[in-house]
Amino acid sequence: MIGFGGAMIATLVAVLIMTPSALAEDDFYRAEGGPSIFVSSLSSRVETGKVGSIYVEIENRGEVTGLVEKRAPQTEDEKMLALIEGEMEMGASEAVGIEGRLLSRDERLKVLSRPQLAGSLSGGERLKIPMEFSVRAEDAATSGIYPMVLEVSYERLEDVQVQGNPLYPEIFFQRAKATETISLEVPVMTGSRLEVAEVKGSLAPGRSSDLELVFANTGDIPARQVRANLVVQPPLISTDDEVALGDIEPGKRAHARFPIEVDRSADPGERAIVCQLAYISGEGGEERREDLAALVEVKAPTGLRALLIVPIVAIALTLLYLGGAKKGLRLPRIRRKRRW
Repeated sequence: MIGFGGAMIATLVAVLIMTPSALAEDDFYRAEGGPSIFVSSLSSRVETGKVGSIYVEIENRGEVTGLVEKRAPQTEDEKMLALIEGEMEMGASEAVGIEGRLLSRDERLKVLSRPQLAGSLSGGERLKIPMEFSVRAEDAATSGIYPMVLEVSYERLEDVQVQGNPLYPEIFFQRAKATETISLEVPVMTGSRLEVAEVKGSLAPGRSSDLELVFANTGDIPARQVRANLVVQPPLISTDDEVALGDIEPGKRAHARFPIEVDRSADPGERAIVCQLAYISGEGGEERREDLAALVEVKAPTGLRALLIVPIVAIALTLLYLGGAKKGLRLPRIRRKRRW
């Protein structure tokens, strides 16, 4: 005779090979309780004006709180069948074929992802890999908390019936569809926002000098591993050297110096420059590249450079003076003091 352990082995085989057809009304138990899905973790990498990701981790906190007897077993075989059915009914806390769908309640946030499949979770189990949803935040969106909804659908065990020989029972499962709606509060950040806050330095034709650019992070996420490269057009000449600025925290500034030479024939006035930035927004984000434009002023020559024009004028006057003497013009006499 096969004991209860052997009967359970036969039962497991039957579970794998049998498919439900129709349930009789004379089964023994009905389980109380069932699956209950909760969001255990939520993280957001959504920034205004960009496409980001929302990661949702769920867990099944459902349980079977008891069994309600529908019919008392009458014979020894029925008692064995009832025992097997009761064991199977205790699995009613499992959520099978979980599918998660994210919905936005604010038109400034648009969900781009389709519903995500999450497999099955027994009572007390947590999803090992979070569901990832792609979301675009419009330019009109500001930083803050946005309401969203996670619709979780799955199948749950409705009832189990065990029939036939207790050693080789026939097991029928009745499953029902279930849906749970979970409200979410999703943070949206401004992100790293780098801008040229100040341009320091004086440029003049024929000179080489350092131009200092001050970059400010006006966002709410650190800009990591910032690198800057300056692009100029003639009459400005600059090296292609890249300047490493490190991390720029929100509300902080960083300074970068670029050597620039101005062509000698350049006219005074404002010139446009472009600073190419490469950085990582926040922790573990993707590298971004942005071009920031600024204006620099090329000033007219002043000081010693302006005085260098005087000898040229003196030479011209001397040539005119000598040319006039050859033509018999009366030129003023230069009196010299006698030395005693």
